[in-house]
Amino acid sequence: MENFISSEHIVIVRDGEAYRLLHGHLRLANVLRGADKVLVEVRGEGKIVVMKTRDGLFAGPNGRCLPLRTA
Repeated sequence: MENFISSEHIVIVRDGEAYRLLHGHLRLANVLRGADKVLVEVRGEGKIVVMKTRDGLFAGPNGRCLPLRTA
């Protein structure tokens, strides 16, 4: 995957059965403007894929997708 965002630019944490975007909203939106998927490093989880779909944003490692909440 060509699009990668390091943990210093974006902060995503696990929140129960979802992920929550705490920092880097604009950075993530700019990267997803040109791609449907991006690889993000999440502390404690490793690298996860964030996907843009018509139903919203989803994230997860190894193809396991959970909702990504931005608010």
